Amino acid sequence: MKMHKYNKATLVILVVQLIVVLYLGYTLPKATMIPVHWNVQNQIDGYASRNTAIIPFWLFNLGLGLLMMFSEKLSPVFKQNKERYDAIIPLMTMGMVFFFALFHIYMLLLGHYPVWQNKIQMLFILMGGLFIFLGNILPKLPRNFIAGIKTPWTFYSDEIWRKTSRMGGYCFVILGLSMLARGFFNIRAMWMNYAELIMLVVVIVFPVLYSFLLYQKSKKG
Repeated sequence: MKMHKYNKATLVILVVQLIVVLYLGYTLPKATMIPVHWNVQNQIDGYASRNTAIIPFWLFNLGLGLLMMFSEKLSPVFKQNKERYDAIIPLMTMGMVFFFALFHIYMLLLGHYPVWQNKIQMLFILMGGLFIFLGNILPKLPRNFIAGIKTPWTFYSDEIWRKTSRMGGYCFVILGLSMLARGFFNIRAMWMNYAELIMLVVVIVFPVLYSFLLYQKSKKG
């Protein structure tokens, strides 16, 4: 079976990621601790050893890419939406692998240049870009069991899936734009932490409630 061009691009990204992180990682002193976790205030609160921060994180991205590539084998509704599935899932796979590769490279760059942490909030820029990307992909996803907003009510009908995905896409883009603004303008005010935390809860909860309301409306109609 011919490989989709976006799946080929995903494999290229993974190879480039491996080369870059091997170089960045093994040019650091062995005792260097690599930041791997940040709190809501963009402060580093978790570190890993050099070896732990190189291969395991790459293997995670490899696993994600392979899972998404072969997701058609795992979804019983794939054949019902094959054309849309082939158009969207490979693109979504490539985008997610790309952003996680950037996260990984950024972590190791901080091992080389720790002062970057205080000069720019790159983590929020990357997260914002990822949310905007996913927000544009969500409305195009066909109903499936692998990716998207999966609730008992979105699986009730294609219409509920489509409307919920569109609403979820708007929520993701708005959250992503706020993260981009925070990162680019280096906003470190405490109120921004609480605002984005509330927005994150809304992004998670609101589409679920929205799908339930659509379901109730369809039952009455």
